[in-house]
Amino acid sequence: MIVESNKKVVYMQAMVLSVVGKDRPGLVEDIAKCVNKADGNWLKSSFCHLSGHFAGFVEVMLPSAQHNALVQACHALSSLQITLMPASVESQQDAQELVMTLTANDRKGIINDISHCLASLNINITEMETTCESAPNWGNQIFSAKIKLAAPPSLSSDDVKESIEQITDDLVVEFSAS
Repeated sequence: MIVESNKKVVYMQAMVLSVVGKDRPGLVEDIAKCVNKADGNWLKSSFCHLSGHFAGFVEVMLPSAQHNALVQACHALSSLQITLMPASVESQQDAQELVMTLTANDRKGIINDISHCLASLNINITEMETTCESAPNWGNQIFSAKIKLAAPPSLSSDDVKESIEQITDDLVVEFSAS
């Protein structure tokens, strides 16, 4: 993208900033200050807190000449791992979005089995949230997941459900609106 500013041509580029580090109050504000200082525009973001750590992705639009300034400003923040990469222009425009929830007894390799099944169907996982919690009155761990998928239009949710449920007999699969 090219923007003319004060008779000067500025080349703008969408970039994805990934940030991982010890969580603390004010961290998102500090990242926002870095983006602002680098003349960037915050477009989209996704953050989470896991085991005392912060992990996040921010899509920013900023002048190409400011990429290094953004990375340096973020590196100045205490103990964060930072990467900055060009945003991908590829999209799966013809893909249908499906939202799947799964529940099963937890076991080693369950994510591997689910992701392998989805990949074999040419389905992309676009978002995934998982938890393991103790089942009341049962004493074992219950795995649950909410997964957003980009699936080929030729696949129905019933086709996907049938394939996923073949992984194990205790796996419950449901589809809902996004």
